[in-house]
Amino acid sequence: MLSYLEAGQGTPVVLVHGNFACKAWWRGLLQDPPDGARLLAPDLPGFGETPAPEGFVPSIPAYAEALRGFLREMGVEEAVLVGHSLGGAVVMEAATEKTRGLVLLNSAPPSGLETPEAYYPILESYRYNREALAQALAAMAPTHRPPWFPELVDCAQRMHPAHYQGNARALAAWRASRAYPGPVLVLYGTLDPIVTRAMAEETKAFFPKGRLMVLEGVGHSLNLEDPARLKAILEDFLKEVAP
Repeated sequence: MLSYLEAGQGTPVVLVHGNFACKAWWRGLLQDPPDGARLLAPDLPGFGETPAPEGFVPSIPAYAEALRGFLREMGVEEAVLVGHSLGGAVVMEAATEKTRGLVLLNSAPPSGLETPEAYYPILESYRYNREALAQALAAMAPTHRPPWFPELVDCAQRMHPAHYQGNARALAAWRASRAYPGPVLVLYGTLDPIVTRAMAEETKAFFPKGRLMVLEGVGHSLNLEDPARLKAILEDFLKEVAP
């Protein structure tokens, strides 16, 4: 069972974090949930308070299978799935015909995300260099960081050791094999240093019912930078997909 946080009542909305992250990245939204939404924010295996199984090898399909198990256990297989960064790839992979909709927040594109080989030793160094890790995470939320940002750094440094390089390699190896046919909202912050506008356009085009919302003045992490804006966007999306 994945560790998780929960808030609100109504349509289930499952919030899936990215790399070097955990369920606390959604705390601002959990403190003020969208109207009509039951938010569930799990820790994927090896992140936060969810241990990785023995011998676990990071991969997008493995994370997606863990997420599908969580949805079954919680009885929310018809949830809206919201994925941030690496979590976007996970929800693309996990979506089924029961999924009510997808919201992809500065997500890895369906063609995967390559990390230059020279960068892998830097990723590994974050296991021991908290200051460098904090600087890297700060760049993911350039316009605003919440008061609990130091807790997010601590959470990132507690990742399973295999995740430091393994998650980047998992994203590089992954390709989406099928396009979820339901409504998909792609959110793109223009100040993102990792995901490009072209990647966001690719993601939108991959889905038959995909649409792109470009967010000026926001970086990689709307969930940290402006949770009130994310709340309003989700409220509008829920009106579109409500039964």
